[in-house]
Formats: sequence, structure tokens, C-alpha cells
Amino acid sequence: MASLGSVLSIAVQSLQAADGGLQVTNNNIANANTPGYTRQQVVLHESAPSTTGDFTAGDGVTLVGYQSVRDELIQSQIQQETQAQSGANAQLTSMQQIQPTFETSSTDIGTEMSALFSSISSLGTDPTSNASRQAVLSAGQNLATAFNTASNTLTTQQSGLNSQVTDDVGKINQLTQQIAALNPQIVQQNATSDVQNGGALQDQQNQLILQLSALTNVNVTQTNNGITVTTGNGTALVVAGQSFSLSTSAGANGMTQVLDPNGANITSQITGGDLGGSIQTRDQTIGGSTGLLNQLDTLANEVGTAFNAAQAKGTDLNGNAGQNFFTIPATTSGSAANIKMAITDPNLLAASSDGTAGSDGNLANFSAIQTNTLPSGQTPSGTFSSIVYQIGSVTASANAESSATTASLTQLTDQQNSVSGVSTDEESANLITYQQAYEAAARVVSTVQALMTVTMSMVTS
Repeated sequence: MASLGSVLSIAVQSLQAADGGLQVTNNNIANANTPGYTRQQVVLHESAPSTTGDFTAGDGVTLVGYQSVRDELIQSQIQQETQAQSGANAQLTSMQQIQPTFETSSTDIGTEMSALFSSISSLGTDPTSNASRQAVLSAGQNLATAFNTASNTLTTQQSGLNSQVTDDVGKINQLTQQIAALNPQIVQQNATSDVQNGGALQDQQNQLILQLSALTNVNVTQTNNGITVTTGNGTALVVAGQSFSLSTSAGANGMTQVLDPNGANITSQITGGDLGGSIQTRDQTIGGSTGLLNQLDTLANEVGTAFNAAQAKGTDLNGNAGQNFFTIPATTSGSAANIKMAITDPNLLAASSDGTAGSDGNLANFSAIQTNTLPSGQTPSGTFSSIVYQIGSVTASANAESSATTASLTQLTDQQNSVSGVSTDEESANLITYQQAYEAAARVVSTVQALMTVTMSMVTS
């Protein structure tokens, strides 16, 4: 049969359990709007029963500790979607800045190209007209300027992305240092508690992992020494309490390359996050052998070469063989940025095919450029249209992925909040429950104390 002492012990345990419940409930309510906070709950275990003679009775409750309510699967999915969203947003932001230069306007390459061929056609009505000749040269200069502007837009965007790579690597290194510093603290905290909790430290580390996921693709593995963080290709960034820094160096093409802690170039292996999206846009969409800049250079070089060839077939108003119409680099690279008019004197336009001033026979060679296939396989307008289509396609794909990942993140965040978020209504109900439990336990203590007083008085009387 339980003694008054054991009854009092159970009541005191009840008070401690209810007090713990009140504390954790109060903390949840206080952090209801704290970003990254994970709802906690009190962990109570039934104490082992005690046996006296033939009687076995319960021995109260034990307050084990506090435990954060987490769903690691949802957390991992949020990290993955964050990587995809940031990568898509990096691409989308860059493409939205590029797109206006290539859209149909009064100064885009396609419009200026059409204007040049129209001016050539108009010159045929009076090949000796100085005004008509000047109009052709002005249209040629406008086309060259359009090429220059488009090239500048691409190279400026590429340069900005190149700087972003350096910035992202610096941020990654800062985050991995902070994540590694938290590992020993979380391990120590868990070692001194019967509940594997992590608490506020775990919340802080999870927030850092999300920030890291927004920068690049990472894999997170739980170990006895804390989490291990690696890049998608397996490069270790965090192991236990140690972080491993990435570094950067200029590549042969002048673009910033990302190096692992051993100095190996892992640039092409980085995907996801702002860093992955920036590298993909910089090196594949804009740069590279099939990138927009190379396509634009090829178009400028082939159009310039075609006009120079047509000019060489005719004679100018001075009776001389036509000089180059455009000045272009000897190599394809840099053609769009450096193309310019080679002639500024209207008399040097080689419209004549027989050496006479009134001849317009060579204008047919200029006009044929509009419909002839360039060495790259399409007409000038067809080639430019392909570039415009590619820009629109990449932009649309990035926008679609950004929208899809945003919607997915919203859904996952709602699911996470349903598990780990704080409901003030639920906590208010818990507050009443623990208050009533505390008051009931307190009444038991008061009753036992009164009974002990009576017992003591009986003994002394």
C-alpha cells in the first residue's frame, strides 16, 4: 500500500511535469511568429511501478525533456525545391534583362537589317542620288550599332554573372563555417539529454542549410558527429565540426572557375541554386560554342563578309572597285562587338556593275544577301529569328520552372507548418490543460501535507 511519502513524491512529479508543459507551451506561443522556429512538445514517461508486498502501484510521471516536432523528409524536400527555385530565378533574372534588346523594336537587329535592304532597294530608283546612297550607309551603321548593342548586353550580363559566381562562393564558405560550428554544440546538447532534440540550435542550423541550398545543390547526411554536407558531385563542405572552403580562379577564357578544397575545377559539376543557375547561364546560354554570344558573332561576321563580297563585285561612283562595306575582325569571336562601317563616303558605295555611274546592276548582289543562305545554314533574318526564339524559349522555361517550384515550395511549407508550426489555438488549449494539471497536483500536495499534520498530531497526542 502506498505511503503518504510516495503519494507526495508522485504529486511533486506531477507538478514538475505540468510545470514543464507550461514552460514549453509558453515558449511556443512566444515564438509563434519566429522564422524557422520548430514547435516543441514536452516528453513525459510513465515511471516504473513500485511493488510493496502483494501490491503493485504506479509511481507517477517523469519529465524527460523537450522535443522539437520535425519532419525530416519535408525538410529535405524543401531544400531540394529551394535549390531548383534559386537556379531557375538566376536564369530568369538574366534572361529578362537580355530579352528586351532582341525583341522587335525600332533599333533591334532584325528591324535594322530590314531597313538596310529597304534602303538598297530604294537606291535602285536613282543610283547616283547622294541622299539615297547616304541612306544606305546610315542603315548599315544602324545595323552595326544594333550588333554592338546586342553584344554589349550579352557581355555585360555575362560579366555580372561572373561576379555573382565569386560572391556566391564567398557566401557558401561563410555558411558552411557557421553550420560546422553548430555541429559540436548540437551533438553535446543531445549527449546530455535523453531526448534527441537539437532545439533552437537545430532550428538555426536548418535555416543555414536552407540559405546554402539557395546558393548551390547540396546533400545533407546525419551522422553521430552532426550533419555532413556535400555538393552534388560529392565534394565535402562540412564534416563534423570542420568546414572545407571552395575557392575561385580565372579560367583560360577569363571566366571565374570554382575549385574544390583540393584545387580541382568543379565548375561544370555545380548545378542548382543561384551559383548553378548563374554558371549555366554564363557558360551555356550566353557563352560556349553554341551560346547566344557565339551565334550573334557568327551572324555579324557572316553578314559583314557577305556585304563585303557584294561590294567587291561592283564599282563606285569614282569608277573604282568596291572597298569593304563593313569592318569586321579576322576571327568570328568579337565580330558583333566590333563590326562597323568601313566606308563613310556615299560615293564609295559600289552600286554599278559595269563601271558607269548610273548603273545599279550590283545592287542585286546586295539584295540577294537577304534571301541567300549564310554558311551557318540560314538566311540572315532566319538566323536572327532563331536567336530570338532561343532567348524566348530559355526565358519561358526558366519562368515555368520558377513558378512550378514556387508553388511546390508553398505546398511543402504549408505541410511543414502543419507539423512543426505553432498553432496559438492549440497552444492555448494546452495552456489550460497544463494549468488544470498543475492545480490538481498542487491540491494533492496540500491534501498530503494536511494528512501528515493530522498524523503527526495523532502521534504526539
